[in-house]
Parts: sequence; C-alpha cells; structure tokens
Amino acid sequence: MGNEKIKYKGQEIIENLDSILKSDHFHFELKGLTKPTRDIINEVVQRILDRVGANPLTSFHLFSGLMEALLNAVKGNIRFVIFQDELLSKLKGAGQTPEEEAEELLNTILQTEPLRDAMQRYIVPDKIKKTVQKILTLTDKRKSKKQLTENDLEFLDLVREKVKKYDLRISLKIEIRPTTLYIRIRNDSPIMGMDLSRIQKSRGRHAELAKEGKSAEFFRPDFLDEKESAGFGIAMIDEGFYNLALDPLDCFDIQTSKHATSVYLNYPIDALQRMEF
Repeated sequence: MGNEKIKYKGQEIIENLDSILKSDHFHFELKGLTKPTRDIINEVVQRILDRVGANPLTSFHLFSGLMEALLNAVKGNIRFVIFQDELLSKLKGAGQTPEEEAEELLNTILQTEPLRDAMQRYIVPDKIKKTVQKILTLTDKRKSKKQLTENDLEFLDLVREKVKKYDLRISLKIEIRPTTLYIRIRNDSPIMGMDLSRIQKSRGRHAELAKEGKSAEFFRPDFLDEKESAGFGIAMIDEGFYNLALDPLDCFDIQTSKHATSVYLNYPIDALQRMEF
C-alpha cells in the first residue's frame, strides 16, 4: 500500500484483508462495538498473530484484553456524554441560568481538570453507571432485532442525538514493530481524576497478588467492590498479561487529558511466540 491511504468500511475490510495485511500499520475508526465489528477485529488480529508467528494460544489473552479496552472506550464516551448532560442540567438550575451561559460554564468546567473532577460530587456515579448499562443493553437488543418498547426506542434516539452532538469517537491503531506488537486505543473523553486514582490503586493491589503468584485471587468475591469502582475490565487486561508471563505495569499504560483517553498495549513478539502452558 506504500503511503497511499485507502479507507474501507465494514465487510470491505475482510474482503481486502490480504492487501491490508501487507502493511505494518493498521488504523480503525469505530462507532461502537457491535458483533460484526468484533468479528472483523477478531479476524484482523488473528491474521496479524499468524503473520508474526504467534502461538495460537496467545490469541485468547490478547483478543480478550483488546475487547475489554475497546468496551471501556465505548463506556467512557457514553459515560462522558451522560456526565455532560447531567452537569448542564444542574447548571441551568431549573431555568434560573440562561442556556447559553450554562453551556459556556460547562465548557469552562470541562476544560479545567480540577473543576471537572470537583463536579463529580454533584453527579451520582451509580446513576451514570446504570444509564450506561441500560444504553449498552438496549443497543445490543436493537442490533439483534429484538422488540423494544416505544419509550426504549425514544431513549436510544435521544442518546444517539447527544452522542452525535458531542462527536465522540474511538480509534484503534495496531503496529507490527521489530520486537513488539503495539496497540493503541483512543476515545474522545477523559477519565476523571478520582476514577484514575482508583484504577491505579486497584492495579497496584493486583500486582501485589501477582508477585505472590496469586493474581487470579483478585477476582474472588471479596475484591468485588474494589473491581466495580476501579474497573473490572482493566483487571481482566492485566490478568491477560500475567497469563503471558508479562508485567502489565510495563506493557499496559493509560494516559488521559482534558479531551481524550489513550490506552497503550505492548506485546513483545518473542513472548507471543514462546508462550507455553
């Protein structure tokens, strides 16, 4: 392909996969994580692993980690849309603040990390979590052509309008490097400061168990509350690295800014090739 950039959509990716795989760099823009999208990513990843000579048994840990990271990106964008909408509603104060003034104040808050994090106390986290799960469940039902109520359809249409308004996207980049399979997932929403601190604390506890050879114990019921508050999906990604005899604190990084969150996954090719059980 050289320096020529060709854009493919959906099934076109599979139809042109032989040509696409001649490159060492792959870039995907995702609107969601539907089953067809997962199937396409799975096919691409499997072919890339074949190309680098990876042990077939590594595909489960790598692909499941990638899916968890992408699902977190989807949830992150939805959560941020809900957060903005809830915050704007509170700033309007039941009509006491003009909409234009409230939107300007919202933009200032979102651009300023300390203010943005401080506003978390005014938004009920459990409400956001339940709304995100409702959106994902209803979207999955709609994609599988299950019947939804009129209220559910109106709710999804309203969410779609809000997501479109904020234009939040997800990108996936995969690079075959000389010694590493590099993956970067980026979504157009930040991680709140308190959430990032909980994630880091949770990963540290998981790492302590791993040093004792007991990383799987992190998934026992007594760790449930910690996982729910700090990211169960991230723990699953970490565990995948531990199962590959790799340290996720060296291979898996999360960076956030006021506009985006980036997840970096680095898989040494020799580790993918030599994996043994």
